[in-house]
Amino acid sequence: MGIGIEPMGEMVLLQMEAAPEKTHSGLLLPEEAREKMTVGLVVAVGSDAENVKAGDRVIYRQYSGTKIEWLGVEYLLIKSEDLQAKVNE
Repeated sequence: MGIGIEPMGEMVLLQMEAAPEKTHSGLLLPEEAREKMTVGLVVAVGSDAENVKAGDRVIYRQYSGTKIEWLGVEYLLIKSEDLQAKVNE
């Protein structure tokens, strides 16, 4: 999936997931009450990034990486070492 951004080295480009707007029981959450999501979809990886590939869903360290808005979509450019786990569904 080429979006026009190619990570270099051990960098990974994630498409950030939005925080849920409702609880499991259906209650709407105001913006201030939503938990900060630290889950993203790997869009592209640099040549030195290990153990991750495009299409993986991952959990990353909060407050790491560089946020980018590109063509109306929020991305996070992050070092592969700041990825903590893959999400298996």
